[in-house]
Amino acid sequence: MNKRNFVLGFGAIALGIAPMAFADNSTLGVTVGPEATFASVASTTSLTKSDTTFGGYGGTTNFTYKIRTTLSGGTGSISVQVTSFGTGGPAVSDLAYTCTAPSSGTPCSSSTAASTTAGTSVIAFGEDAHSSDAGHAGTAVWTLADKTLIKTGDYSSTATFTISAT
Repeated sequence: MNKRNFVLGFGAIALGIAPMAFADNSTLGVTVGPEATFASVASTTSLTKSDTTFGGYGGTTNFTYKIRTTLSGGTGSISVQVTSFGTGGPAVSDLAYTCTAPSSGTPCSSSTAASTTAGTSVIAFGEDAHSSDAGHAGTAVWTLADKTLIKTGDYSSTATFTISAT
């Protein structure tokens, strides 16, 4: 019988283990809804006397706004409601305004009477309305009739602007 010797030798074995790269995908989703923001450029608008006797008073409220309405069926608006001037002062029924706005909305079409009971339209927006990222500028140009029954003195009122988007 032949006898064989087997010698098992183990040398240094280098195993190259490379890290495995694993990939997985993640889907990002976002729901972008309607939004709106409003800022008055100055907190006070002074109504100043015209150059004619009993010719009335006028002033301009400048503002900026940003808006985005829903693609289908969306609407938006900027409205204003005015408080009374106080006893013996001008009547809000003698106060009116006209409006300007860029192409992102439809300004009031003519002189609009101010109201103490409800907001009245300054700018209306339809579906898929967008302002620029910087916002748009608008104005409310006020006129106040000067009536002889108004007692002399300083009077103030608050014009509350409201913006909405759906």
